[in-house]
Amino acid sequence: MPEPWRPRSQQSHFRRPSHVRRPGRGGNQVSSETKSSFGGGNPWDHIQPWDEAILGKDVYDSTQRAKWELAMQIAGGLPYIWRELARPISEIVYGLLELRAGDRVMLIGEGIAPAGWVDDMREIVGPDGAVDEVEIIHDGRKAVMGRLPGRNGQTGCWRWDYADSLADESYDCVAVLQATQHCDDWEETARDLLRVMKPGRRIVLAESVLKGPSFLARINSDVHLRQWFDKLFEHITVEDIPYWSGEEVREAFGDTVDSPQLMEWRGIEMFWGRKK
Repeated sequence: MPEPWRPRSQQSHFRRPSHVRRPGRGGNQVSSETKSSFGGGNPWDHIQPWDEAILGKDVYDSTQRAKWELAMQIAGGLPYIWRELARPISEIVYGLLELRAGDRVMLIGEGIAPAGWVDDMREIVGPDGAVDEVEIIHDGRKAVMGRLPGRNGQTGCWRWDYADSLADESYDCVAVLQATQHCDDWEETARDLLRVMKPGRRIVLAESVLKGPSFLARINSDVHLRQWFDKLFEHITVEDIPYWSGEEVREAFGDTVDSPQLMEWRGIEMFWGRKK
C-alpha cells in the first residue's frame, strides 16, 4: 500500500536546495522580532532564468541591486508621501501648532521644503513671522548608511544640538517633521526644544515610519508585501534604521508638557503636547 501523501516539510528525504540561504545567513539581516514571526529571508537567492531573460545578468549583481533598492526606498519618496499621500496630516500639524500671523516657528526635518511645509507655514505666519529651517536629510542619510552609532544603542541617530545656541522662549512653537527617529536622546532633546518655546504653545512631531510593531504587522499581512520588503532591505537592513515608538517619545517628554497625545494614521506616527 503506498504511503499517504505528506507535505514536503514532513518528508524525511527533503533537503533544502544548496542555493537557498537559511534565514539570517548573509543577505537581508533582519531583527529577531521579524525573523521569529514571518519572512526575513532573501528573495534574491531565488532568481530564475526567466527573470534574467527580462532583467539581464545585472539581476545577479549585488552592487547593481543595491542601487535599485536605494532608489525604491528613498528617491522622491518623502515629497510624494507628504505632498500627496499624507497631505491631510500636514494640515492637522498646522492646526495643532495653532499657527497664526507673526509666529516664529522652528522647523526640523527631512525634505522640509519639497514636502511643502516651509511654504505653507510661511504663508500662515505672514511677513511679520518667521520659519527657521533645520534640514537634516543629508545628515540622516549619512547616519543610516554609515551606521552611525547613537548614545541610545541604535544606529542612524545622533545628539541634536540645534537649540544649544538659541535664547530661551525665542520661538512660539516647534515642529519636528520626518526627523523624530534620528534623535538619540529624546528626554534631553525634549527639554532643549521646549526651552526655546514660549509657554502655552505646542510642539508637534510627525513621522512616516519604516519600523515598529504596526509597520511590521502591515508588512507581514501579505506575502507580496513581505517579499518586496525583504528585497528592499538586503543592503540597508532593519537594524540600521532607528526607531522611537510614540509611547517612548511620550515617556521621554514626561511631565514637561500638558495633555501629551499620540496618533497613528497609515504609517504616520505623531506626538504633540503643550509646553507648561
